[in-house]
Amino acid sequence: MRPLTYREAQHRSQILDLKYMDVFVDLSSAGLMQENTYPVSSTLTVQATEPTVVIDFTGIVDIVCLNGQPHPFTYADDRITVCGIPPHENCDITVRGHAFFSRTGEGLHRYKDPEDERIYLYTQFEPQDAHRAWPCFDQPDMKAPWHFTVKAPAHWVVTSNGVDKAVLNATFLGKFQESATIEHDFTVTEPLPAYITALVAGEYAVIDGGTWSGGASGQGADGKYVTIPLRLMCRTALAPYVDSDDIFEVTRSGLDFFHERYGLTYPWGSYDQVFVPEYNLGAMENPGCVTFTESFLSRDTLTWAQRQRRANTILHEMSHMWFGDLVTPRWWNDLWLKESFADHQGTLAAATATQYTGEWASFAIARKAWAYQQDQLPTTHPILADIPDVTAAKNNFDGITYAKGASVLKQLVAWVGDEAFYAAARAYFTKFAFASAQMSDLLECLSKACGQDLSQWAHTWLDTTGPTFLRTDMETDEDGRILTFDLIHMNNADDLAEEYADAYPLPPTVIRPHRLIISTWAIRDDILVRTHRFDVRTDTQRTAIDTDGVLAYSGAIEDVQLIVINDEDLTYAVSFFDENSAAIALKYVSSCPTPITRAVMWSTVWNMVREALISPAEYMKSVLQHAPDESEEPVVRRLIDTCVTVFDSYLPYEERRSQALTCMQRIEDLYDSGRIRAGSGAEREWLRLYCAAARYVLTCDLESLPHSTEGGNGLRELSQGFWRGRQVTRATIWQARTVLAAHGAVTCDQLNAWLAEDMSGETVTRHRQALSALPDAQLRSARWQEVLSGTLSNDDLSATLAGLRMSTQNEGIDPHAFFDEVVSLWNRSSIGIGIRFVAGAFPHDRRICSSEDVHAWLEENPHIPQALQRLLVEENDHLRRAERIQDADFTSFACRHSV
Repeated sequence: MRPLTYREAQHRSQILDLKYMDVFVDLSSAGLMQENTYPVSSTLTVQATEPTVVIDFTGIVDIVCLNGQPHPFTYADDRITVCGIPPHENCDITVRGHAFFSRTGEGLHRYKDPEDERIYLYTQFEPQDAHRAWPCFDQPDMKAPWHFTVKAPAHWVVTSNGVDKAVLNATFLGKFQESATIEHDFTVTEPLPAYITALVAGEYAVIDGGTWSGGASGQGADGKYVTIPLRLMCRTALAPYVDSDDIFEVTRSGLDFFHERYGLTYPWGSYDQVFVPEYNLGAMENPGCVTFTESFLSRDTLTWAQRQRRANTILHEMSHMWFGDLVTPRWWNDLWLKESFADHQGTLAAATATQYTGEWASFAIARKAWAYQQDQLPTTHPILADIPDVTAAKNNFDGITYAKGASVLKQLVAWVGDEAFYAAARAYFTKFAFASAQMSDLLECLSKACGQDLSQWAHTWLDTTGPTFLRTDMETDEDGRILTFDLIHMNNADDLAEEYADAYPLPPTVIRPHRLIISTWAIRDDILVRTHRFDVRTDTQRTAIDTDGVLAYSGAIEDVQLIVINDEDLTYAVSFFDENSAAIALKYVSSCPTPITRAVMWSTVWNMVREALISPAEYMKSVLQHAPDESEEPVVRRLIDTCVTVFDSYLPYEERRSQALTCMQRIEDLYDSGRIRAGSGAEREWLRLYCAAARYVLTCDLESLPHSTEGGNGLRELSQGFWRGRQVTRATIWQARTVLAAHGAVTCDQLNAWLAEDMSGETVTRHRQALSALPDAQLRSARWQEVLSGTLSNDDLSATLAGLRMSTQNEGIDPHAFFDEVVSLWNRSSIGIGIRFVAGAFPHDRRICSSEDVHAWLEENPHIPQALQRLLVEENDHLRRAERIQDADFTSFACRHSV
């Protein structure tokens, strides 16, 4: 499939005025898995200024009609070309054909539940997969009202962006036999682009949440009042486990929050939230029909961290009802106009309007880490990116567009104030409602609201690349009194403090305007106490921090044992501790009373690990010491994530076994001392780390693993569903089983027997991963061939690759097989499958291939697809960074002190 380019899309929108979309989808036979296609028909009402119209469609074209009469057409490269269109007249172009059911999570995806054989379908289109489901103009700036009619088995649930006109109750549904079909006629939507149209159909369970009533309030509000029906949907097998009260509470809180601030009442009629299987994303903002990954549900009780993450996602998608759905970006270079805003607003709403008040701490330590990592890759790009085609757009759904953009918006709000920000948002929504906009449109609204010219601010933040790097510089007299205290933008390695002189050189950075908080801390009775807080504005390389009247009465260095840059996390900047601050942070972080400060401290320490300034072993030692006392579960989750990364990437190979045994013993000691609370959400994270560490214990050492107080091997006990005699979650059980499989400590027959005990969809996927981890050459070869065959669904592909990657042996697969196959697989797969293959199969083991080997391969293959090249360059940069950290001599760096 040839990707749509910006120039093609721009030309089409200039010559075409799309008036109306009428789509008919026939799912009568969708329950028959042997049927690969379904009938579909689209009528596009257009007015054109040129006689040739190009319609996007992937499928089989049966007939094209112009104003009801058969009309000639050509079809190639997923484009239907129709000539002879009367210019400047309203015309109906009807395309009838057959579209393909998807197993890749793109287009109309179909899933058969292995547990009860029920069928589930849902659409996923962003950025350009609507034409996989029905003929359309698949670009964001071509918006029109949509009318859907869907024929489906009568006992199925069917929903879309509009509201189903046929309100059928359970008794009425019961009159139909499963062989009967009915047509669902949905109300016409407000103008939408193709990528946020939606269709969900199948044997979904429906949970009625009643209604929400209200309207926009505050200055400039539209004064409307609506009653919005609320529903949840999921696979029938998962319905008994849905904690719907929490989901509906968050939903209602979000509707209150956004209506109070946005000034324009929710325009999409109803609000369905559908949790779907085998989903490529976290969620998608289809108006009135939001889809979520069903991993936000669980047969086990969800942890606080899992529910908080789900709340953020619910509110992120709800913000999109305005930022992205009401006002749509004209092209994907302005993707940040919706994703950055929704990321920021979802976090803000969760932290201020729900019980999940620690969401900003989670953002500071986890979400921003994604941004910092992405922004330091060779492929970094501006927030306002250059997107030549939709393939490039797909790769830009990344940490820069989401988390960096959200961080920059948080800085913008700190710079101009809440009142100006929301005044601009209300003006923006009012002016561009149901239309498309670009960055300059929003910037104009912001400048008017705050009374400032923001063009330079926008340029330095949106048009440039890379994070800001910050440090402080302090001069004291011979008595230890502070003489100067400066904040420094580090432009390169020469700007680093002396103790970092041998560090990895930093790239040049742009001097950006920042408003941030710098705090100083001292140790009092083994507890960190904040001694000073400085509200700093800077737009120069060196800024003197005004300490008059603050440090004057004391000014002693004893009051400044630790300096935290960007306390409260107001800006977007990678900061580094000085030597003393780093040592204090590693030793006392858990004694800090403020969650957001602890999160910023951990983020700073992790930045230094990634720059080879702090030993990964010392970092993990500090996590094992302090994380058990962390009150914010999402922060614990992130710290465990980083420890897994330390094991998988940053520790030298020869140290991993000894560090793994130490880690596992430490976790058992924490249980014995009661510092890990039994049954808590944090317990699951610690057991995840326990299993991750066990991967690096050699097969012959399995019996020497730490033992629980009951005397049974901890890993084997977990594989049976228990820890210290208590039941553990299904996810934990299969984590342990997969590690045992990777060591060859369980057999294929044993894994199959465990699967037979629980044939749920989730378990089938986990079993596939464990089976693929077995160090059996013949089985591994067969699994690899299955990957290359193109027959696996999206989730099955990822599970298979994850298992192959976990195996302790490489037999059965040529170490260089990835490079032999990657270009061919990319060219014959969808973008989503190609991305999953690269992420899961790239060899991140320098013993198989080094970063120099990968670089040489890229040099020898300069003509591979650009999107694939970008992914490989990024993966190789991760490998290069890991090599640098593994090879570092930490005795010469700042944090060489033992914690």
